[in-house]
Formats: sequence, C-alpha cells, structure tokens
Amino acid sequence: MDNWKSLVLQDFQHWLENLSQDVIAYDDAAEVACDWHTLLAEFTALRQEIRLQNREQVKVLRDLATVAEVGETTIDLFRRHTEELSGLEERSRQAAERRCLLSFLDVRDALVRGRDAAARVAASRGLFRRPPRGIEEVVQGYEMAIERFDRALAQAGVRLIETVGRIFDAEQMRAVGTRTVNSVTDGVVVEEFFSGFVHGDEVLRLAEVVVNRHQDGKG
Repeated sequence: MDNWKSLVLQDFQHWLENLSQDVIAYDDAAEVACDWHTLLAEFTALRQEIRLQNREQVKVLRDLATVAEVGETTIDLFRRHTEELSGLEERSRQAAERRCLLSFLDVRDALVRGRDAAARVAASRGLFRRPPRGIEEVVQGYEMAIERFDRALAQAGVRLIETVGRIFDAEQMRAVGTRTVNSVTDGVVVEEFFSGFVHGDEVLRLAEVVVNRHQDGKG
C-alpha cells in the first residue's frame, strides 16, 4: 500500500516539474473571466443587436402585411373581373341566341304569309272561276311546314303566345287596332296580325293584335 502511494506521489511530482510556465494561475484566470467591463460591453452590443433585429422583424412583418393586403385586393379584383367576364359572356350568348331566334321567326312569318295567300286563292271560287288545281295540297304543305317549325322552336324553348279569344295582355301583346264584335266581350283579341313568342320567361316578340271594343263601352 505504501508503495502505491509512493508511486502516485512520484507521478504527481513529475507532472508538476514538467508543467509549462505559461499556464495562468488560478487567481489570474478568475480575474480574466470576471472582466465586468468587457462583459457589460458584450451585453450592450447584444442588446443593440437584438433591438436591430426586432426593428427588422417589425419592418418585415409590416411589409408582409402590405403584401398580403395587396394580394387580397388583387384576388378580389380578379374575382370581380372574372364574374364580370362571365356575365358579359352570358349576355353575349343570350344576345346572339336572341338574334338567331328572331331570324327564324322571320322565316316562320314568311311561311304563314304563304299559307294565308294560298288559302285565299283556294277560297276564291265563283260561277266561272275555280281555284288552281292542287292549291289545297299547297295549303296543307304550308301547314305541315309551320307545324314542324313550331316543334323545332319548342325544342329551343320558344313557344307561341296565344292571342285570339283571350283578354288583351299588354306585356305580351301590342294593340294595332280595335274592332267592334257584339258577340265578343270587350277587351278580347279578335284578330292577330303577327304572332308573338316567348323564350323561357322573356318575351321574344310582342304579338300584334286587334282588340274588341264596344262603342258604348259595354259588352
């Protein structure tokens, strides 16, 4: 046991003898570590750095808020313009559809005029005058063409406004004249000059009609 202690003491003495003279003493090291002036300067610099970082952070947050506001405004403008473009597209489509349908109504009007003219010729009979041969078939051909045309219009959502025998409706009809028919109630349509049509809930074309009116206002 004594030999072990002797060996330890010898090793420690050997370490002390070979220890460098540049090693700072304990008291000096404590004095360097506790340099309050340097420590306060470091804390002051650190506090200043933190303030600068906080200012930069506030500026960045302010810029981000501005960017977010601009983004929301841009998105709102984009949404509004998209809705306006959609509305414009829908209005353009409806206007084009209306023009197309009105042109088809002109074709139907021509068919009706042809039918009425052929019907008048077929009805023109006299003692020495007979209607042309086959005129009845012509009238029937016009009738069939008009019926097919009306079916095609119905598939497109267009329907005929019923007028003759009905009370005058200013929202769907235009009165172009009056007539007195004693057997008909006052205000009832007695004749139609041009047919009217509606497309869905929209009046595509007003019907032009003649309305019954009694001279004394009674019927």
